[in-house]
Amino acid sequence: MNKKQIFGKRFKEIRKNFGYTQDKMAEIAGIEPQSISKIESGKNFPLLSNLEKIADNLGIELEDFFDYNHKTSEAQLKSDLLKIFDKLDINDKERLLRLAKVLLA
Repeated sequence: MNKKQIFGKRFKEIRKNFGYTQDKMAEIAGIEPQSISKIESGKNFPLLSNLEKIADNLGIELEDFFDYNHKTSEAQLKSDLLKIFDKLDINDKERLLRLAKVLLA
């Protein structure tokens, strides 16, 4: 994966965390929706001025677009899931199991 693709994945992750469509993100930046698509697919980097507009409008720091430290290791995910699982009652554990089976299907 190249740097544009890595950045694009992070950009998309931020957009989705805010619940925005590509069209809404384009509106915020004052650019065409196709530009957002190209950023997220790793074809283009955004202009710094557009990225600053987006960060300001989302209330986040510009650096957040370059922060990949939030990614959790698989071991940490497993540990966190087990801690949550241990706190659930039997009915919720059964529901969680059904949900996990759906995800695997």
